[in-house]
Amino acid sequence: MKYPRSKAVAKAGVLFVEEIVNRHGSVFRPVHQEDDFGIDGFIELVAAEEVTGRLIAVQVKAGDSYLSQSGCAFEVAVDQRHLDYWMSFMVPVILVCHSPSKEVAAWISIRDYVEHEEYQESLPVTSIEVPFHRAFSVEALSKGIAGLAHLRADERLLLRAADKCLSTNADVRLAGFQTLSQHPDSRKLKITCLMAARLLLEDNAELAKEALFSLGYGVGRGRWSWNPNNRDEHEIIWFAGELASNLSAKEIRRVIELVDDEEFHGPDALGERCFDILCCSELAQTILWKIASDKAEPMIRRANCIYMIYECDYEAVEEAAVELGVDSEIADVVAWLLSYAEAKVESPG
Repeated sequence: MKYPRSKAVAKAGVLFVEEIVNRHGSVFRPVHQEDDFGIDGFIELVAAEEVTGRLIAVQVKAGDSYLSQSGCAFEVAVDQRHLDYWMSFMVPVILVCHSPSKEVAAWISIRDYVEHEEYQESLPVTSIEVPFHRAFSVEALSKGIAGLAHLRADERLLLRAADKCLSTNADVRLAGFQTLSQHPDSRKLKITCLMAARLLLEDNAELAKEALFSLGYGVGRGRWSWNPNNRDEHEIIWFAGELASNLSAKEIRRVIELVDDEEFHGPDALGERCFDILCCSELAQTILWKIASDKAEPMIRRANCIYMIYECDYEAVEEAAVELGVDSEIADVVAWLLSYAEAKVESPG
C-alpha cells in the first residue's frame, strides 16, 4: 500500500502550524482528515496562560507547489465553493502556507483578502497570494492573528451597539454609537448612517459630532474614496445622501453649529463632513445665507457659512469679495473671513 508524498507534506504543514501554536502557548485542535472540508484545524488563543475563548480556523497548504513565480510569495488556487464556505464561517479563517524546503511559512485572513479584491472589483477571486513577509510565527499569533480574532469576535456585539443607540440614557447612546461609527465592520454600513441621522439633534455635543462625522463619512465616500466606482460604496453614498437630503431646517442648523471651532481641510475634518452633508440638501443654501447675514450669530459661524456657500474655496470667496462687499449684511463677515484666511496662511501652526 502506497502513502503519497503529497499527504506526508500536507501533514508536515499541519504539524508545523501546531508547533508554532504550542510555542505561543495557545491550543491547536486539528480536524480529522475525514472531516476536513476546507478547515484543517482551530487555534484557541491563550493570553498570559488564560484561555480567551477566541478561535481562529486554519486552512493549511504545504509544499513547494504553492510557491509563486515571483519567488517571494505563495499562490493558492481557490474555487467559489471553498470561498463561500470560508466566508460563511462564524470565526475568522486564515490560510497558512508552508514550504519545508525554504523553511518559510506565511498567513493571511481569507475574508480580508476576498473583501479587498471585491472592493477593487478584482473578481472572480481564483487564487490567493500570501507574501512571505506575512510570516506565520509566535509573534504573528500575538499580534496580527490575535487582533483578527478580537476584531471578528466584536461583530456579535455590533447589534447590541445599534440597540444602545436607541437607549433613553445619553451616555449609553454615546457608547453604542461610538462602537458603530468606529468599528471597521460597521462604520461603513447603512444602519450606522441611519443612526447618525437620528442623533444629530442630541444635546450631547460629542455624540452629535460623532453622528455628523459618520453621516458625512457615508455621503462623502465618493469624494474621499480610493475607489469611488465601487458598487458597495455607491450604495452607501446614495443611502447616506438620501438621509442628508431629508434633514429638517433645525437639523441643518445644528450641523452648521457643530463645526464652529472645527477644521475644514482633509477627510478627517469635521467641517468637510458638514459640507458633504449640506451638499445633499436643497434647504442648505437658504439657511447658509440666513446665518451668514445674521449679525447676531457668532462671526466664525457666519464665516463658515460663506466658506461653504463658495464650496470651501477661499479663492472663490476672494474673487467674489468685491461684489459681496457691497452687501451691508455680509460685508463684515466677508472681510473677517479673508483676514482670517490670510492670517492662517502666514501662521499655519
